[in-house]
Amino acid sequence: MKIKAKDVYRVECQHSIDSNSLQVLINLYQPLIQANGILLYLTLLSESKKYTLESFSKILSITNMDLNEFDRACAKLEEYMLMRTYYKQGDNRDTYLFVLHRPLNAKDFITTNIYMSRLRSAIGQKMCDIITTDLLSGNISTSEYEDITRKIRHRKEEEFDNSISYTTIQPKYVFNEEDETIEFDYEKFISTTSSLVFPVELRTKDNMNLIGKLATVHGLSVDRMRILVSKCTNLETLEFDNEKLKVLAKKCEPDITKSNDIYNLPPVSFLQSKQKGAEVSLADKKILEKLSIDMHFNNPVINILIEHILNISDNRLNPQFVYKVAGEWARDGVSNKEEAIVETQKEIAQRKYTKPRKKMDLPDYIANQKEGKYEESTKLTKEEAEKLKAKVKNK
Repeated sequence: MKIKAKDVYRVECQHSIDSNSLQVLINLYQPLIQANGILLYLTLLSESKKYTLESFSKILSITNMDLNEFDRACAKLEEYMLMRTYYKQGDNRDTYLFVLHRPLNAKDFITTNIYMSRLRSAIGQKMCDIITTDLLSGNISTSEYEDITRKIRHRKEEEFDNSISYTTIQPKYVFNEEDETIEFDYEKFISTTSSLVFPVELRTKDNMNLIGKLATVHGLSVDRMRILVSKCTNLETLEFDNEKLKVLAKKCEPDITKSNDIYNLPPVSFLQSKQKGAEVSLADKKILEKLSIDMHFNNPVINILIEHILNISDNRLNPQFVYKVAGEWARDGVSNKEEAIVETQKEIAQRKYTKPRKKMDLPDYIANQKEGKYEESTKLTKEEAEKLKAKVKNK
């Protein structure tokens, strides 16, 4: 375009830009259209509701661009189909019409190969995986952040308190807002797992939640889970086999076997310690998995529950009995180590699971034998013996 400062323009945008579109624009498009492209798009967007013609001198002043920078920014927006440009020649000045288009949603952008290829070249595979996973799968929880937003006070400059106390920020990926029992480093898993191993489209909340749960209960590291996940992923059909992952996780030896507090160990490691290092059976692993995944108990509660049941049932883990006790704990609202310990003490005091033995009277002949009394034996007559033989023979 050969734009002159005296030329005029008008902007049209038929679609509103919501917060999701803005996130995609900033996180996915910005590395491609660069800062000036974002600046120009947002500036034009702010003027799209006006129906008057504006001079280019105005927008050049607002964006602090010269004509060459403005032209390159327009070319970037056109290249990624965020804008179309129309031109009409006039006698004294030319008129331009900029029609803005809504950015693609995250899923459509990621499935556009040429866009993703350029994005990987611009920011690298690792950062690309982190950003795309964040947009598609999870939300960043602020529960471990400290709000350090400056408060605006209408006072003199010298009265401002410029000292700000910062704490270490520990991001946590949340893939199930109702379940906080997962102890798995999602950030490391996402940053070290290539989309060629585990495609972004498969990193749904359900899949990521299951990965975290299995790693937590079986004591598996991020590196181990990455290997298992790759074995359960079909890249051609973009399918993830949840049941296969459960089977593979059960067959693994735990990676995490030490902790300052034994009750914080992964349940498989804890039970293995109770067995003097002997491998935990698949049946017992299935019980532990159900307590974690289906009943949403955290590691300390599961470990205390298992220890309690072993103590009151001769070191046996009967599934029905375990689930019965676990159901009562769930109804009692047991959610942490302290509450679990209290529950075990309450049950021992009330003897909930101790069935009284029924007293049965001994038969008379046994009682007589204990007293040294023996009945005199009687011999069968010949006739009675023959009848008995005949009766047995007929049977």
